[in-house]
Amino acid sequence: MAKNDRLVRLLNMILVIQTYPGKSTKELSRICGVSERQCFRDLRVLQDSGIPIYHDQGYRVMERFRLKDISFTLDEALALLYGVKLAERQRGLFRVPANLKHKLLSLLPKNLGDEIENIHERLEVSHGQTADYEAKGELFRAINQAIKNNRILRMKYYSFARDELTFREVEPYQLVFSEGFWYLVAYCHQREAVRLFRVDRIEYLEETGAFFELPSGFNYEDYMGSAWGMERGEEFGFSVRFYGDAARFVRETKFHPSQEIIEEDGRTIIFTAKACGLKAITRWLLSFGGEAEVLEPEELKASVRRQAMSILERFNSDEKDSEK
Repeated sequence: MAKNDRLVRLLNMILVIQTYPGKSTKELSRICGVSERQCFRDLRVLQDSGIPIYHDQGYRVMERFRLKDISFTLDEALALLYGVKLAERQRGLFRVPANLKHKLLSLLPKNLGDEIENIHERLEVSHGQTADYEAKGELFRAINQAIKNNRILRMKYYSFARDELTFREVEPYQLVFSEGFWYLVAYCHQREAVRLFRVDRIEYLEETGAFFELPSGFNYEDYMGSAWGMERGEEFGFSVRFYGDAARFVRETKFHPSQEIIEEDGRTIIFTAKACGLKAITRWLLSFGGEAEVLEPEELKASVRRQAMSILERFNSDEKDSEK
């Protein structure tokens, strides 16, 4: 996860503990949308950083705690400013006041605040959401409320695979932001299994009034397993030879935790990984055009070949049409 995303997550955890004192690790992990293991790590980071968090029938922050009680370095203050910019990018999810940056600067020593102000205009965070959540603010707040209170939701959802609207009753576990989209991780009564729902595809939802109990053994990281992006499925190993600029780009980029790179003579590398999500991996490989050669397995070769042939057929069809 990027450092700025991590910062936003840590700041959110402080806010949650201050707003809802006495929450357990399990409750905090659900509200903050992280696994219990990640929640423990984040709590340790906050405590080691000097945040006065203690456990007394749940986690609490000492009274009168304020950010300006902490000494910031220039890098730390800039990281906070990046966090503000990230929050501003999440239109619909947060109600970010226009003066949030000035509130932050007011918490810093004047000389440090002046330095931040002087370079503020040279900072920009382009990372943001891919879908439009501008009108989804109330929906996000309703989901967060249902997660906090363990309430079952009834929703109207657009199923992309079936290309139709469906009605579902779900038990909301947590929200996850990945690859520019927000996802609701929830147990679907219709499918009788945990599913991922893209929030921008939820057209309507309401609380049913019924309660549910979060399974004690549920863990988001375990649920996703070796998924490539957000596509789950059966895990398989694959290897790809990359050429030219693609080889240089892949060499310097971390795409998956399982990836390994074997250097070859010349300007080629062999990329290997164990993941699930044949369609997602196929789309990824096609983005490199002719600079990616699938070595194995045959199923992935066939998938890339089919898509490449389909592209070629459409291209040839367009050429024929233009000649008429």
